[in-house]
Amino acid sequence: MIKKSAYTNQRKKVLKRLNNFTENNLEYLLVPKQKKSIFSTIFSIYIKDLFNHQFTEEEKFFYKNYFNTIQDSENGFFYDPDHSKPEKPIYDKKTMQLTTFVLSAFEILQIKPLYNIQHNFHDEKLLKEYLDRVGVKDGKLGSGNFAMFVGILISLDKIESKNNLLDYWFEYHNLYSNNLNGVWTTGIQTFSQWSYQNALHQLMIYEYWEKDFKNSNQLIDIIIKNVDKIGTFSLLPGGGACCDYDAIHLLNVFGIQKNYRKNDILNIFNLTYKHLLEMSKEGFCENNYVQKLTLPKDLFKFSNNNIISTIFRIKEFMHYKSRNFTHHPHWSKNPIKLNDEDLWSMWFRLLVIAEIESVYIDNNEWKFQNFPGLGILKKEK
Repeated sequence: MIKKSAYTNQRKKVLKRLNNFTENNLEYLLVPKQKKSIFSTIFSIYIKDLFNHQFTEEEKFFYKNYFNTIQDSENGFFYDPDHSKPEKPIYDKKTMQLTTFVLSAFEILQIKPLYNIQHNFHDEKLLKEYLDRVGVKDGKLGSGNFAMFVGILISLDKIESKNNLLDYWFEYHNLYSNNLNGVWTTGIQTFSQWSYQNALHQLMIYEYWEKDFKNSNQLIDIIIKNVDKIGTFSLLPGGGACCDYDAIHLLNVFGIQKNYRKNDILNIFNLTYKHLLEMSKEGFCENNYVQKLTLPKDLFKFSNNNIISTIFRIKEFMHYKSRNFTHHPHWSKNPIKLNDEDLWSMWFRLLVIAEIESVYIDNNEWKFQNFPGLGILKKEK
């Protein structure tokens, strides 16, 4: 049972460790000794905001100029200076990711972009054709990201009373959800971690607008079947920053808040929380557990309640072992060790700790975002 918040202790430790990722407290590196980047700087803003950092006018002025230099004056999208400019930005993951991340950072900083985003989703037909093309109704992996990106952009349109395209976005998703898992993944991946990891992105839009989500119980059942013995959810034993956040957030919003399998979920949260606080002693990373495992000695640590997931987990372990337990985050030029502390993992790991505390001790110290997309937490009224 969690009785005391880790907020004060983590705030002190994390804000101190952030100094290892910067030379000027404004621009940041993904991991120490790597090149500074736009993405890493955004993650530092998210982390500081989670700890209620009060951004000074000098900081806001710097970031306004910093981000505005990468915004395109014609279409309003933000382009990574280390990435070639795509011909069609709405189909380029890095551009859509960066654009929505910057807009979220602007919300935190209370500043406005120079130009409006010209996404060109003018009507229902164009919107649904886009969702078809990126593979939403077919459950294509990664389609959830694109669906969320466009969901964010047309959510901002709705907030500014420009149009009601968001209604068609929800109509489309409600029509094509898979009754077996409640979301949009099909085939062999229906009951795997990929199903809810892909869907988390669309469900952030449902959550922001407080929309009902049919078949949510099926989704919760699948997530619970994929948890391992230490309360993590990745294909790799020991978890992953994205997989663990995705699962914990969905278990909270569509499980605990809906009073479905609440006791099962609380037991899982205890395990997850304990694992992450133990991880925090070495630094928040993608995974600092799997490197200690060997096969067949630790085979039991790969098994859970889902035989398909167990097979995938063994295969994933062999894959990463062959790569010396490195991975290549989307926002890094080079591969990094799974157990290297990085700012993306730091943010997501802290979000999980904050969210679990919000359930157990109703802790209001952590500051969740108020922007459609990752980092929000709407509580059931």
